[in-house]
Amino acid sequence: MSNFDDYYNDLAAWEQNPVVPLIDVWIPNDVQNISDEFRVAFQACSFAATFLPVPPGTTNQSVGNKVAEFFSTDMNRHLEGFRIEGCSGPGYPDKELREVDTGRLFLCEIKATSHFNPNDSNRIVLTSSSEKVRRKFKPPRHHLLVTACYVDQAGQLELQETRLDFLEPTTPVNVRLEASVSQRLLAQASHRNFTFRHSDATE
Repeated sequence: MSNFDDYYNDLAAWEQNPVVPLIDVWIPNDVQNISDEFRVAFQACSFAATFLPVPPGTTNQSVGNKVAEFFSTDMNRHLEGFRIEGCSGPGYPDKELREVDTGRLFLCEIKATSHFNPNDSNRIVLTSSSEKVRRKFKPPRHHLLVTACYVDQAGQLELQETRLDFLEPTTPVNVRLEASVSQRLLAQASHRNFTFRHSDATE
């Protein structure tokens, strides 16, 4: 086990790249602004009434991709200060979060699961290469992991819960020439996280 910052330092040596900060500490104001806006947007979405159809035999990877696009499209209809956008090219991250007024970009990865289990130690792979992070994002580089939790209603997926993990340099990761987390590690980590449910009252 390592932490995200040490992993990137070790990866730089393995890739024969300069060691530069590839993950920075989140600014508390950014955490608050993003979590507040995501909470309001999630409550405004029609996830409880609009299901995502998934044909039988769809692979887990394909389900994840479909959920990520479904989530992003609906959330963007209600987000005001931020936009979830595609991050072109292979590798981590698949998405970027753009602050509308400033144009600042945050790394954003969206994962899909049936539920968040703090005792689940299955790997959630983040990255095995720093190429895209170095090429697409300027420092400071802030990493946001979005976990969209769904219930399968006979081939119709209902998004019921979303968890935001604001990953820090000290966030623990498992290393197998790649960085991964698990729901257990996310639950044990000291970084800030927020979970929204349809049953939550909107302020």
